[in-house]
Amino acid sequence: MKKTESLLRTLRRTLLLCLCITLLAGSALANEVVDISTDGYDCLYYRGQLPDGRVLFSGWKGTVGNYEDSRARIICLNPDMTVSWEFIDPEEGSCGFYALTVLKDGTIAALLDNSPYQKSESQKLKYFTPDGKPTGKEIDIQETLLMDGTSPSCMWVLSTSDDGDETSMAVYDWEGNMLFRDTEGHNVISGARQMIEEEDGLVFAGNESGLRTCARIAKVDFQGNLLWETVLPLMLEGAEEGSLKDFMKAEDGGYLALLYECGPADPNGLTAISSYAVVKFSSNGRLLWKNTKPFEGKTDIWVGRLAMYNGKLVTEIERLHNTNNSVSEPHTFLWMDQEGNELGTTELIVKQAELPRHADLKKVYTLGFGRLIPTENGLWGLESICQDNRDHIKAQDNTDDLLIRIPEL
Repeated sequence: MKKTESLLRTLRRTLLLCLCITLLAGSALANEVVDISTDGYDCLYYRGQLPDGRVLFSGWKGTVGNYEDSRARIICLNPDMTVSWEFIDPEEGSCGFYALTVLKDGTIAALLDNSPYQKSESQKLKYFTPDGKPTGKEIDIQETLLMDGTSPSCMWVLSTSDDGDETSMAVYDWEGNMLFRDTEGHNVISGARQMIEEEDGLVFAGNESGLRTCARIAKVDFQGNLLWETVLPLMLEGAEEGSLKDFMKAEDGGYLALLYECGPADPNGLTAISSYAVVKFSSNGRLLWKNTKPFEGKTDIWVGRLAMYNGKLVTEIERLHNTNNSVSEPHTFLWMDQEGNELGTTELIVKQAELPRHADLKKVYTLGFGRLIPTENGLWGLESICQDNRDHIKAQDNTDDLLIRIPEL
């Protein structure tokens, strides 16, 4: 009897140990997910960070059952991804904060925009303290501004005059004054994709304006005068377009960028050829090097946004013609050193059970990672997910933005 009881105790301990190991393994494999959406049709964009490391997002908060009705929203997260503060604008209609940045004095400035369903009439600039309190300052905007980028001094916009007769790229300050506008024969910023502010001007990266464009980086002063530019000739045989898809300031004062070239579409509407490279420019725009090696042999891929984290470059790479879009589809992240040499890859698989409000829904799919966000608490990806639902309103209500920690190399 005693021998039997001893065997049973041993068996129980063994089973308990196995259970603990299984639970610990499950915990180790669980992804860290932060839900920053609500129950309506929400949409948020990463807008940068405060000097203390808090992370800013802006966009809108939707009304359940009516995707044409929303309130402009700002949410600020602590470095540990808990909520520091949130602001929901009282303006009614279909509203959103379509631009937001931290000014040099620490004030947060945002552009409130309305759709045709609006109840208020004009765009406005609104201002907040670093703790999300409205300062009371508001500036009405007389032109319609479609935002392309922001910096501590400037808004870079597609500007349409009140009478609708003039539409062009322009740069405004955060008091609503136009600093300069692209005009015929002076298209210094048309074709650009991103902007970085320096003490003596603005650096734009993207491509030339017009057809069969080449990648281009250029610097202008705050009056729109061209200081320097560098155009990269197309290198890929048969390529029809080149562009600097993403760029950032390097630690030595130069610029790192992701170069993309693509060719004509085949009869099925799929891009026939494409190539990527990491390129480095000096602080005055001189091309220092171009590295294609991390992308060689990786055919039929799409490359996402470029980020710097812990001294390493990282970007998402996915199959270009992946039509699955399942929420459980693996995400691959390519890691490189600051010379663009491949260091390795990591993989993220999001389990539907980990999604706070989508765990029990059917046909949930991903819209991909819109941004990679380096913080002192890890590298995070901003991912949009939604439910494939024939009821359009319900599908919109089940569209959410999540922050998911990216596995580091």
